[in-house]
Amino acid sequence: MLKLAKKRAGVIVLTGLLLGALSFVILIVTQKNFRASSDILVVQNQQGFSDYYALSKSADYLSGVLTESIYSEKFLEELNATNIVSSNFLPSNKLDRLREWNKIVRVSKSSNVGIISIDVFGDSQKQVVEISNAVLAVLTTKSDLFLGQGQNIEIRVLSGPIFEKNPSMISIVLASVGGFVVGVLLMLMWIFYQTEFGKYKNVVLSNSAEKVLSPEEETEKNALEYWSKKF
Repeated sequence: MLKLAKKRAGVIVLTGLLLGALSFVILIVTQKNFRASSDILVVQNQQGFSDYYALSKSADYLSGVLTESIYSEKFLEELNATNIVSSNFLPSNKLDRLREWNKIVRVSKSSNVGIISIDVFGDSQKQVVEISNAVLAVLTTKSDLFLGQGQNIEIRVLSGPIFEKNPSMISIVLASVGGFVVGVLLMLMWIFYQTEFGKYKNVVLSNSAEKVLSPEEETEKNALEYWSKKF
């Protein structure tokens, strides 16, 4: 297998390059042109309460509720009510609106610290900044709609919105390198299959000529060597 892989090194590298280039093209075509990032902190104020473990678990729970609420139809209604973004940036059909919204916004949270990271994707800098500002406005002024009233909870903006071109150079490099590695591994798996179960099973690689011989060619070679030695 190793000898055959060495002989097919050019094909293996070429396959890796093709998969890397394909990953690069797919990333560029499918991604939005801009991204705006923001971070918020969920703070639960408790007078005279010193159980920080319980507070951290509570903050984690509350940030999880907010994270899931951002993807909801109710959140979109409040987003439009801010008048920061135009109401027609999403389809009118409810199902299509939610599907498109799930493609535009990406939310993640840091466990136990109550920090939520929000990434907004769009086709222009103006669009991603406006949507991000609208999201932050809903979270900071109307969080009680999703967390309940009387909770003494404060939403603080830590950073953002910070916009940048998308995809980033790091994402492009990772996608290209990942595609190359996948292409190489696929070719090695194919060579392994061919040597163990396919047409190269029981095939001998001649050390002198570095040529792959079929069983019939190997039999003929051995016969010629036998008769040449005999006569």
